[in-house]
Amino acid sequence: MQPELQLRLDALLATLPQQWVAGLPLAVDEAGVVGRFFKCELRSRFVAADIGGATLTRAELEVQGPGGEPFPPAKLFTLAAGADGLLKLDRLCRLIHALNHFVVAGRSEPLLLSIHPRLFDYVKTAHGRTFARLLAHFELAPAQVVLELPSGLPQATIDGYLGEGFALRIAPAEAAAELAKA
Repeated sequence: MQPELQLRLDALLATLPQQWVAGLPLAVDEAGVVGRFFKCELRSRFVAADIGGATLTRAELEVQGPGGEPFPPAKLFTLAAGADGLLKLDRLCRLIHALNHFVVAGRSEPLLLSIHPRLFDYVKTAHGRTFARLLAHFELAPAQVVLELPSGLPQATIDGYLGEGFALRIAPAEAAAELAKA
């Protein structure tokens, strides 16, 4: 990563309002933006996803345990206790992916991001508002992001995300069931 970009990202991360990702540190290294949760290191991996004939870039979480060993992302989400822990971990992962995709890699194509299905057990209103503010902090637009939601959500939830400017994709039922195991 270019030193100027690393300095710019470091400065923006330093001014990030703490209530959005409080207690979950973010840093920048030579490979990109990295987060920490329960002594694990969180990074992005990007894969091509064929969605209805279009190819999008899907972000996947790569987790390394305390000793550097691979750690299952689904297991990481079981460590997130209660609403506050899950909200911040899910938001942290989406922010890491967005920064690594748009800022570090300089990509302009839309990014497909999954939202953990347990999130909807805790968040009842204003869906997407904080994440839209996080993106704006880094001069990114919600319209650049396609959020993958589980099926069966209330229309008000969907409208909340659309009102914030996000594009949406409803995940097939089998994909949502797999995420719910996490």
